[in-house]
Amino acid sequence: MEDVRAETKRVTWPSAQQIRATTVVVILTVFFFGVYFGVLDWVFSAAIGWLLRLGS
Repeated sequence: MEDVRAETKRVTWPSAQQIRATTVVVILTVFFFGVYFGVLDWVFSAAIGWLLRLGS
């Protein structure tokens, strides 16, 4: 356990500004990909629905 404490003291922790910047990047990336995949899902669903109606 002593080794763990010693190693924890040697870790270079990120600053509050770095944490905020990284958090913003992660949130924006998740939002972007959520919208991207949502639109992609909507397009494919519409295309498959159109193809199914075309075949019947």
